[in-house]
Amino acid sequence: MKSRVVERFRFEAAHAVVIDGKPEETHGHTFRLEVSVEGPLRDGYVMNFLGLRSIVDEIIKKLDHRNLNTLLDNPTTENIALWIAGEVEKRLPEGVRLHRLRLWEGDDNGVEFEF
Repeated sequence: MKSRVVERFRFEAAHAVVIDGKPEETHGHTFRLEVSVEGPLRDGYVMNFLGLRSIVDEIIKKLDHRNLNTLLDNPTTENIALWIAGEVEKRLPEGVRLHRLRLWEGDDNGVEFEF
């Protein structure tokens, strides 16, 4: 049996993605993030919801109301999601691993990575 914990987040940020070698105009989005972690059940849970929320809140605090071009060379939704995933993985407790990360840029466009 696989057990997972899922938390959802929201943050606001601006970016200018480089498409075919040309940067877009800087513009903003409401990003919606879903993080799923997996691990064995210990004392009835994989990981405390508040523990996961604390980890991800610390990470998205670096993104919220910021220009993402100051953090990433080409802040596509994919690159932002992969950056977040790397930061989450560094902070998870022993035995818990990142399973899935979904990042939505607005309501209609999103990316999903499974690990």
